[in-house]
Amino acid sequence: MINPQTEASFKELRNLSQLDKPIPGQSLTNDPDSPLPFEQASVHTELAPAIDDLIVRLCEPDIFHPVINALRAGLPVSEMAEQILFEGFSQGFYNPDLMLLLVEPTMYILIAFADMAGFEPEIDNDDEPTPEEEITQLDKVIETAKEKLVVSNIPAEIKSKIEEAVPKEKSLLSKEEEE
Repeated sequence: MINPQTEASFKELRNLSQLDKPIPGQSLTNDPDSPLPFEQASVHTELAPAIDDLIVRLCEPDIFHPVINALRAGLPVSEMAEQILFEGFSQGFYNPDLMLLLVEPTMYILIAFADMAGFEPEIDNDDEPTPEEEITQLDKVIETAKEKLVVSNIPAEIKSKIEEAVPKEKSLLSKEEEE
């Protein structure tokens, strides 16, 4: 007879195997005679030649026009640079260290392309509000609370819990109680 716990574990293992994800350590079993592009020595090891090659590759018409269209549609330059550089890394053009050094030049290249195309690109997608916007939003919440809050509606048990929790401050001029 099959143990129900073993059967459940078997079903979970079977479901995991169908997710089409690499098994941990699978990269260590790859054939050393045919390594993946990023497992080999990178094509570029210096910054200046890598920038030159990047400009040449980005100026190819089948790459240039989709990049410009994406930037014109509002894709931030930072995200576009990240995608371009990661693709170059995965193809073995440069190692991770050189990829990080290429972030700023790639963003400048993309900004120059947008300038040549005649539009102002979005540099970064900042969804976080500025401090001024946060203060404005907080002021709106406070005003809404003032309009809707009626002091007499606060339950007595909440009032008593608050009174217990709030420390009682002594006046500087009051007599100290001796214990």
